[in-house]
Amino acid sequence: MRTVKDELLLRAMDHALSARTVEAVEALAALYRLLDAERIPEDENYAVFATALSRRLEGATGALHPYRASEVDGGAPQIELFRRLMKHLPLASAADAVANALLADFLSGHAEATLLDVGIGQGRQECNLLRALARAGALPRHLMVVGVDPGGAALVEARDAVLAVAEEVGLSLEFVKLESPVEDLDAATWAALRSVRRPLVVNAAFALHHIAERETSGVEARDAVLARLASLGPVGMVLCEPHVDHHRAPARERLKNAWHHFSRVFQLLDTLDVPGAERRAIKRFFGREVDDIVGTVNDAERCERHELASAWWERLQRAGFAPRGGLEAVCPGDVHPAVGLLKGDAGTVGITFRGDVLVSVLAAVPGEGA
Repeated sequence: MRTVKDELLLRAMDHALSARTVEAVEALAALYRLLDAERIPEDENYAVFATALSRRLEGATGALHPYRASEVDGGAPQIELFRRLMKHLPLASAADAVANALLADFLSGHAEATLLDVGIGQGRQECNLLRALARAGALPRHLMVVGVDPGGAALVEARDAVLAVAEEVGLSLEFVKLESPVEDLDAATWAALRSVRRPLVVNAAFALHHIAERETSGVEARDAVLARLASLGPVGMVLCEPHVDHHRAPARERLKNAWHHFSRVFQLLDTLDVPGAERRAIKRFFGREVDDIVGTVNDAERCERHELASAWWERLQRAGFAPRGGLEAVCPGDVHPAVGLLKGDAGTVGITFRGDVLVSVLAAVPGEGA
């Protein structure tokens, strides 16, 4: 059931899309008058979307990339806010645990192996994975980790962190840094990746939706990346992605999708015993994403282009992958009681809150004939 605040938010969006700037500003002003964001968490959520719409009215063109937003708004870098998110928000930690259970299954029992991580960030997931493998007595004798990330500083942190944990658990580990968006890796790099130690396992956690929106010879960039990953011959691939359509949906539908998705995320956050400063920092992380999804006028310049699990599976299958079976047996360990796991038979585990899937973890293997 829509509230007055919902109606004002949608009305402001409709006016903004129809170039009725004065009416949009009036609707937003009416919404702001109803909000007490300092005291009411739900109102803080409305303020996030109202801010994004205000940015749209100012003619935002996409320059405020979420991971460069701190240069403009003076807040903490997005990667630092992500650290807080991982610490406090069980959606992220549950997805991490499920993904690592799947990765461990692909890596266990081999003398040597390679883990190619697309969007490795600061290596947090790999550190947890190595410790889990060590506890299970399933570490390979030698592991190569290839970290792909556009952030050079993050890659250095990832290398240092992963090597430190490797020493802690007694693992021979080689770390290779590839400082680049995955879609910009050159042909020589892809050729070199075909000669890494086998088996090869690919991980991409909350990364592939950032692939730049462009086509080459009629092929979308994210399809081209998945095809190239498939051409490397991995034994398995694990993806974590928000379960919502912010990619092809028209602007008004995108706003509704974003409102439903992020409202649920904020509701989850507001049920947790999280210090106020940390809660606001996490909402600022998502607020920057909403700014990009809702506030950007030039659609081609948006960064946060999430897709539903079904859309990712269409892409994976076009690339030559197939769903991994047996996910009902995946045991990720302790998962926060505020979230649930929905294990499907199509290679997907959904991380849920109040019955809604908010994050999908996809497990793929080579398809027939691959």
